[in-house]
Amino acid sequence: MRERTAVVFVLLITFGVSTLISLGQNVKIGFINTLEVLNGTEEGKREIEKLNQFASEKQQQVVSQTTELQKLQEQYATQQRTLNPETRAEMERTIQDKDRKLKRLQEDIQLEYTQRRDELLGRMSEKIRVIINEYAPKNGYGVIFLRDQTQTYVEPSLDITQDIIKIYNEQNPVASEKNLPSAP
Repeated sequence: MRERTAVVFVLLITFGVSTLISLGQNVKIGFINTLEVLNGTEEGKREIEKLNQFASEKQQQVVSQTTELQKLQEQYATQQRTLNPETRAEMERTIQDKDRKLKRLQEDIQLEYTQRRDELLGRMSEKIRVIINEYAPKNGYGVIFLRDQTQTYVEPSLDITQDIIKIYNEQNPVASEKNLPSAP
């Protein structure tokens, strides 16, 4: 349904632009690859690195807890027949508890990762929108599209992604880690 709506929207805009062109209006069209902007800006690179570092650290926690759970399961499997009923029941509860905690940790990590990613995309998207809204009239663009999977081909001369990255980096400089003040 969303794809159909997007296709209809693109067709309507294309029809409108085509109509303006046929009426003798000179309309400049531009395309921006937002994923490339995200990965191409200094702020985007830094924030993606932070996000990847967060994911890596959390993955280490998951691996550690998974290893601990596997050892406990192996211990239980080898000792199960020789354990008294109370000890066996306690080990089973411990295994279930650790398994539940591991699943909860994985869900919490995924939720936090998604929240951080969405916050990053929201912050940067707003900055990109402001840049585009200033860039378009200054450079005579009648319409600027965001590229996605629905455009199979875009003439390279219509792609203004690098211009937007340059402006973004100028307007949103990122302090290098070396130049940041150290904590007292």
